[in-house]
Amino acid sequence: MTRYEVTIGIPVYRAAGYIEATMQSALSQTYADIEFLIVDDCGGDGSMDVVERLQREHPRGGDIRILRNSENLGVGKSRNRLIDEAQGCYLYFLDSDDIIEPDTIELLYNAMITNGAEVVYASYEKIDNVKFTPKQTFQYPSLCLLQEDELADYAFHNYGSFQISVCNCLYWLEFLRHSNLRFLDAMFWEDMAFTYDMVTLVRKAVLLPHITYHYLCRPHSLSNYQDRDELHREEILKNASTVDYLKWKCYRLRDKSYAGDFCYNLQMNSFYIVCHVLKHRQRILPPILNRELRQIMRHPMLFRNLMSLKRKRLQNIMLWLIAHLPTLFFMPVVKMMGRVKKVL
Repeated sequence: MTRYEVTIGIPVYRAAGYIEATMQSALSQTYADIEFLIVDDCGGDGSMDVVERLQREHPRGGDIRILRNSENLGVGKSRNRLIDEAQGCYLYFLDSDDIIEPDTIELLYNAMITNGAEVVYASYEKIDNVKFTPKQTFQYPSLCLLQEDELADYAFHNYGSFQISVCNCLYWLEFLRHSNLRFLDAMFWEDMAFTYDMVTLVRKAVLLPHITYHYLCRPHSLSNYQDRDELHREEILKNASTVDYLKWKCYRLRDKSYAGDFCYNLQMNSFYIVCHVLKHRQRILPPILNRELRQIMRHPMLFRNLMSLKRKRLQNIMLWLIAHLPTLFFMPVVKMMGRVKKVL
């Protein structure tokens, strides 16, 4: 039953040093009609003590509702619970170590209502506390994409600047539920799989230039698992399996104007996974074999289908040919490409 206009959904797992600031930024929203729905994913580090204190003491504490997982289920399953149990008309995902501006929900909600949109994205800032690089700003133009496939066209054609995170986006909850959009039960890149699925279904979307979200890359989070002395092959292969899940959608989308961009972006993700393995091979245990790397790079399209692509036809043909090289020739070609792309 709908009780609020907006639900801010926050999965919480081992964020004790960050959750206070995250919750305060959510509770400080200028928009009034918000449910704060928290999923306790059994981190056991005191994060939920902070949430429970705010529930008792904050003036908006009565709008905080806590869901408790029976065990650690991961961010994907926790977000699925948010989709299932949110009591708002609209849903906004917030990670438990990030910060939003006070007018975030107000800006997104107003754009949603004005345009009758299914999703509204705002721009964001990335703060890297792993490599301590300068802050990066990812700012969209002000765009209303109100025709079928317009968002997908924009997203896949501007892949380098379009966020694959599900955060800083307000979703019409009925759209998510009616489309049966779900997060994969995956350790990594569940955001990417959800976003790729979602944008192909959206009919009306809005992009806003306002910087409303501050995304923190912190050490030891899942998104920065590479910053370790030892990597497990299973983790790398799970990344590849998420890309594979999306690759097998390429054939269904082959007649879409964005199909070439869709396939090319996925193939390049596969290429970067292979380059990551080659660059850190000594740290990956047990080892990943060359023939497995070649399998990661396989193209989902038949060669004859590539000829009808409207975009990135030559790039897709090249990647298809590389994936079909014998392993003896495949490895030198990939290494040469990695050096050209400056990832090896």
